[in-house]
Amino acid sequence: MSKVFFTSDLHFSHANIIKFCPAFRPQYVDEMDECLISQWNAVVSPEDTVYNLGDVSFARDIGRVEAVLRRLNGTHHLIYGNHDALIRQHAPRLLNTPKHDGLPLLASAQDYLLLKLPDSKQKMVLFHYPIHEWDGCHKGWYHLHGHIHDRIAPVRGRVLNVGWDLHGRLLEAADIEGFLSALPKVSHFGGDKAWLPSSPEQAAADIHAILKKHNLQ
Repeated sequence: MSKVFFTSDLHFSHANIIKFCPAFRPQYVDEMDECLISQWNAVVSPEDTVYNLGDVSFARDIGRVEAVLRRLNGTHHLIYGNHDALIRQHAPRLLNTPKHDGLPLLASAQDYLLLKLPDSKQKMVLFHYPIHEWDGCHKGWYHLHGHIHDRIAPVRGRVLNVGWDLHGRLLEAADIEGFLSALPKVSHFGGDKAWLPSSPEQAAADIHAILKKHNLQ
């Protein structure tokens, strides 16, 4: 039976990521790239699907990016990250070039995806960046993101960073359920108190104070 995996921020060919986030990365960049490919293929078969939430590679040559993608097993869907400009530029080529298994280097590439897995009622919002409130958050829909590497976003609700540097592995759908299913839904409304400023001027003063407080925390 085929499986579905999630990951983000692999940063192939990026030497500095090793010192920024060393926990799950070998000491040298070539060794890191080989390790990432090996660990991907150790769990992902050609029949499996991977949703990669961005920042695939720091290589400046599309040929180097293509060489890595060619070696990764499975159907590979990309959610663009902030470091995927080269892949975005060459997306038509990557979407139409086959790997050794006959599948395209990338099955899809997009900025945002609302996903519902087969045989599951659970919906997921996939985006590279953490979102404070996402589509369906009040209904219990999950939000998966990357971008912040080995950190957990200070966001309430069923939201999870699937980044490599946080988990040290690709996550399966069951892992997502394990992290998020028991967490509370997020309401669009409500808070510490009702918003009842006496005037637009008072509203502006309150907003300034709240923004300052949030940024000093």
